[in-house]
Amino acid sequence: MPIRRKYAPREVSAADLRVGRVDSHYEKILVRLLAAHAMAEKLTAFGYERALSTCDDPSLRPTIEKNLIEESKHARLVYRALAELGVSEKSADRMMIPLMKAPSFEAPRFFAEKASGEIDLIMAALSLDMTGLMMIGVNYQDSSYAPHSRAAELIMEDEADHEVFASELLGDAVQKFGKKEVQAALKQWLPRAVNFFGPPGSGFTYDCILYGLKARDNQELAEMYVTVLERRADQLGLKLPQLSPSYPHRAI
Repeated sequence: MPIRRKYAPREVSAADLRVGRVDSHYEKILVRLLAAHAMAEKLTAFGYERALSTCDDPSLRPTIEKNLIEESKHARLVYRALAELGVSEKSADRMMIPLMKAPSFEAPRFFAEKASGEIDLIMAALSLDMTGLMMIGVNYQDSSYAPHSRAAELIMEDEADHEVFASELLGDAVQKFGKKEVQAALKQWLPRAVNFFGPPGSGFTYDCILYGLKARDNQELAEMYVTVLERRADQLGLKLPQLSPSYPHRAI
């Protein structure tokens, strides 16, 4: 049975939280969600910054620089929403230290710390920009928390371009590196991308849906992502690797 949300899109403001008009547990869930979103944006920005020095194709540099500027802007938007709640960037990042080790953060963490070269850039774009487009467009754009919803709208205006960038690069990669190398990269990156949505059916996600901070469970979004990516892979003569059925997923 679907969870009935308690708050409508953009119903809640920071002022509502300050005067106690909202369920007392709402703010705790909201802060954790915003901190995770901000960290994902920040790590993606770090990844594009790293790509400037590790990607050998100079023709990609303008797009990488553009994406770096936009991802940095996105992170600032979410940190600004946290600051309005009295949570500093430093405090939000500290809150994320335990969660950073979870499989759901492997994709942005790897992009920020270890990714190297054009293939990793393409796979990171597919794993972070496409997934981000779904998370933000499906879940956050209709958030009950008005500042997060407004930030999501601004982010969506940029993310569509990022998603097109990733899609075009996948086709270019097949031509440049061959299907075998791209297939091997997909085997490494697809589990990271699917895990990025987070575990299915968690208590945290239940609370997010209940409070109107999310609209869909992580599993639903992961399935949507795989369906879209599979269609694009088929058009290029690629086959997505098979994944283990339960979270955290791995290629089998």
